[in-house]
Amino acid sequence: MDILAPSYSVAIDHTRGEIHFSASGRWDEAKVIELNKELLKTAKPFTEAKRPIRVLGDLREFNVQTQEIADLMRQSQEGSAALGVVKMAILCSSALVKMQFQRVSEALNLQVFENEADAVAWLREA
Repeated sequence: MDILAPSYSVAIDHTRGEIHFSASGRWDEAKVIELNKELLKTAKPFTEAKRPIRVLGDLREFNVQTQEIADLMRQSQEGSAALGVVKMAILCSSALVKMQFQRVSEALNLQVFENEADAVAWLREA
């Protein structure tokens, strides 16, 4: 069953230079902006120190988004690359979400995984 109500969480791992986030549901522009602000705030210690950032995203409960939201996602991913995201590992269980996210993430070194251990291992390898 698809979860439609949009939600997210964001956490930081200062030691490893990682940001972990999860997102679920079907999104609107306001929720995208809200998440982007939270991610920028969380990344601030890394960007101020000019440290590379690695990101682990959990999209296992994320829905395929409208084209308007996909366009906002692309802008966010391009901004992430410009801010210093060097690697992004995404957990995803839907083939359609995987394709959509890969399409909007061309600016990033991104890999999609079904298994969290594999995603973390790839994210942390040199």
